[in-house]
Formats: sequence, C-alpha cells, structure tokens
Amino acid sequence: MILKKVILEEAPYSGVRKVIGDRLSLSKFTAPHLYFTQKVNLEKLLDIRSQINAAQPKKTSVTDYIAKATIKTLQKFPEMNSALIGDKLVKYKYVNLGIAVAAPTGLIVPVVRKADKLSVVDISVESSALFEKARSGGLAPSEYSGGTFTISNLGMFGIENFTAIINPPEAGILSISATKDEPFVETDKDGCKSITIKPMMNITLSVDHRVIDGLLAAQFVTEVKRLLENPIELLI
Repeated sequence: MILKKVILEEAPYSGVRKVIGDRLSLSKFTAPHLYFTQKVNLEKLLDIRSQINAAQPKKTSVTDYIAKATIKTLQKFPEMNSALIGDKLVKYKYVNLGIAVAAPTGLIVPVVRKADKLSVVDISVESSALFEKARSGGLAPSEYSGGTFTISNLGMFGIENFTAIINPPEAGILSISATKDEPFVETDKDGCKSITIKPMMNITLSVDHRVIDGLLAAQFVTEVKRLLENPIELLI
C-alpha cells in the first residue's frame, strides 16, 4: 500500500497516455522484438548538409537525411515495409514514414505520406510542419495514422544508445542516437591504419521477428549505414 503522505500528485491513467501505453504494451508483449545495431560515420553527411543549408533558406536536419536513407532502404527491401494484420502479412505500395516526436500529451508519431516520392528538402518541409502541429496539439488523426515504418531520434537529448518499441502493426522501427566524436580507425590506400576522430552515431533497428528474419534485418540496417556514409546517393 502506498502511503498518501509520500504522494505529490495523482492523475488518472487515461486519454492519450493510456492509448500510447496500451499500444506499446501490446507491441512489446505480442511481437517478439529483435535488435540490430550499427555505428555510422557522419563526417560526409554533416559536410554535405552544411553545403545544402548554406545554399537555400530551408535548413535541413540530420533527421531528414536519416529519413531519406530509411526510405531508400525500404524501397530496396520492400519486405521491411510491411505489417502483420490479423492473419495477413501485408506489404505496402508506398512508404508512409512515421517520425516520433515529443508532444505535450506524450509521444506522438506524425506520418509523412508517400515519402518515397519526396526529396530530402521536401521531407524537411513536410516533417517540420507536422512537428509544429504535433507540439501545439493540432495534429489531425489522419496525420498520425497509417504509417508503414517509423524512425525515432533521441540524439538531440544526448542519448548514446537505445532500443525503441515497434509502433504496431508495423514490422520495424529505427532508433537514432546522438552524434559523438569518437576514435575511428582509418585505412589509407596503402593499407596503413591510423586513429582519427570522427562524428559517430549509433542506429538500432527493432523488428517484429514474426514478420522479419534476422538476415533481412541485418541487410536493412547495414544499407542504411552505407547510405548515410555515402550521402550523395540521398540526393539523386
């Protein structure tokens, strides 16, 4: 029994908080989660982002490039853009990318629809507008439903590594951690190795093992890493 004198405040477990809790509990305890982590060198991406932001008024974020890399990888591995709905395995025609964001009522996932048709700058424009509406509590239900895959970025809070719970009925979610300067072993054209400092970031893929096999998940997260380390491919 909890003593009343130690309680600062009580609030009913209801509304959006209960909806979020119920959905995540269903996901965690129904879908067997499997996790895959890669460490990404962001040196080239940060450089190309700086050049793009200097050339136009709309400033892009690292999340925008991660979103584009995720979208391109979902196009390469369409089995990842799927869901288990009842007793049916559903593969989606388009990528409706959810991007988790903290809102006054709790975590919410605005959805960028048909994101596979958008450039990095287009993704930046659309997601920025959705984030603003989410933080002001103005998202319509159609703007946070119908996602086919989700990314969750806690890098801005300095989190170095975390695993996210899948947003049901999706088959996977990609967790993005903070970018930190770390020692990096570099090999030159002659095969000589040296230690340098590079901006490194952890990405972790959570998948529903009922839907996604380990090999496919490993290929997926490795391709996201490859694209982020070769960011020119995100612009073509």
